[in-house]
Amino acid sequence: MDASEVKTVAAASAGPGGTFRAFAHPAYRQFFVAFLVAQTGFWISHVSLQALMVELGNNDTRLNGLLFFCNFAPSFLLAPMAGVAADRFHRKHVMLACYAALVVVTAVLTVATASGELSVVALVGLASCMGVALAFMGPASISMAANVVPRADLASAVSLHSAATNLTRVAGPLLAAPLLIRGWFDISFGIYCCALFAALVLTVRMAVERHQPDADESGMWARMRAGMQHAKQRHPAVPALSIVAVLAFFGVSHTVLLPAVAYELLGDKEYFAWMVAATGAGAIVGSLTVGRLASSPSLVMAGGLMVVYGAALLVFALVPTLTVALITQAIIGCSYFAAMTSIQTLLQQLVDESKRGRVMSLFSLAWGGLVPFGALGTSFFAAATSLQLSLVGGAVVCVLYGVGMLLWAARQSPGRLAADGI
Repeated sequence: MDASEVKTVAAASAGPGGTFRAFAHPAYRQFFVAFLVAQTGFWISHVSLQALMVELGNNDTRLNGLLFFCNFAPSFLLAPMAGVAADRFHRKHVMLACYAALVVVTAVLTVATASGELSVVALVGLASCMGVALAFMGPASISMAANVVPRADLASAVSLHSAATNLTRVAGPLLAAPLLIRGWFDISFGIYCCALFAALVLTVRMAVERHQPDADESGMWARMRAGMQHAKQRHPAVPALSIVAVLAFFGVSHTVLLPAVAYELLGDKEYFAWMVAATGAGAIVGSLTVGRLASSPSLVMAGGLMVVYGAALLVFALVPTLTVALITQAIIGCSYFAAMTSIQTLLQQLVDESKRGRVMSLFSLAWGGLVPFGALGTSFFAAATSLQLSLVGGAVVCVLYGVGMLLWAARQSPGRLAADGI
């Protein structure tokens, strides 16, 4: 898609009701509901996995770190292959296969938990299996959002998809809380299993047009290289992906420190849930706001939002009071997901349909795949120094990179800016 088409798409999705235009299409409504149900179940399961590991591992934080890593590292390790699968096969079929695999894994997890025979090793193994299925589902899900709406409604589809992600990020843990208090982990996992089955049924009924894969490529490695080369050719895809990677590694990784911030700096561990809710509320606002913007998503927009994110994180680190923490976390959530939604929309508009899955797998890799590594680095750095120094370090990197991206964009010629959507 060239620059003029990108601007036309953005303009069509803006204005009154632009955010919700994608709901006019039945296939997208089914896709959205399936995603919403499955993601709510995921977050119920995710917090339950962590709580169960605390119980099984006698509150060994290293085991919880291992669980987190095994659950999310496949998104980093398998993202390129998952992108190839999303382009080579029917994306609906990839989604169905992933849903089916997750139904089986969560059913085993539910039964094992209910029987009382679940061990730490088995829990880590099942979490790893879930991570593999989720890694393959990511690029297919993101790409399929573009297959169930016309291009004019793509920005709406992406912003709603992102908003649903953040809504479930808040609702899931809240729904899980009463189950965790009673130790009903098996019910939590059973709910996720049922949610996945419901999403599978909805996906079966969904009418999704089959995209046309490239006919002149053979072999997984050739397809992976072609996807990376396509990202390089579709400027500014690579700079956009670099923003995602830096924010994930140095910014989002600060969330691993929030429980410690609540306990050590704010004086009450219950404030952790308040901060998570504030971040989620801001994220929903940020995701939906991008869908109503009349201008094209751009690197200038993403770079500016990155500066706002880093500045809010810096204030959060230096002024440890509850009021400031809640306000800054809301700003962090809003700016981060506004930036991610903007970049995702930009990438979806830039790439060819036949390579969409591979390019979006790079987005998944940069977005979710780097978070486990950033979280490990952030937590170890905080242990070696202090919580505040670790937070300040991440904030400064985000501000400097955002400013650098704005300065780089300012040096580009007006013609280059218009041609590349910068």
